[in-house]
Amino acid sequence: MEQKNSDVQAALATVGLPTLRVVADDHNIIALEKHPNGQYTFAKALQLALEAFLSNGSGSPDQGHDSAFDVVRSSPDSFGLAATPSDAEITGALRRMLADDPQAEIVLLTPATTAQDNYRFLPEYGESITDNWVFRIIAPASWPMLQWAIVDVRGETPAYSYSFD
Repeated sequence: MEQKNSDVQAALATVGLPTLRVVADDHNIIALEKHPNGQYTFAKALQLALEAFLSNGSGSPDQGHDSAFDVVRSSPDSFGLAATPSDAEITGALRRMLADDPQAEIVLLTPATTAQDNYRFLPEYGESITDNWVFRIIAPASWPMLQWAIVDVRGETPAYSYSFD
């Protein structure tokens, strides 16, 4: 498990969020890592999920325009940005939001975590938590919406992130 922890720390550092709290249970991490045709370790899925949240404007595949990136772009002044922020400025605002919120966390949704009241919300569009790495991104001080990041275990669909208000 020590190697896994260092891999997780490296993934968090790669996306510029070395202190973000990660909630996951080992049993379900192992199950997803051993998924038939699985392409990613937990640490890599975590990194892809955070990258999708921080810089992917595509949102959910069928809905679109519901990503955190689009939320910030549509209301930049709410995030301390000028009227037409660059992509880098939007990514920076999202990263600061997570880094500055002491209660911010990313949670791997599994049967064990969703049994807890504060993590009970499954993805709005019904993505399977057994066929995807499904994460909830929670930042109570600055992000009031439900936010998910989805990483296809098989790597067939690019990672994406979307919110629901």
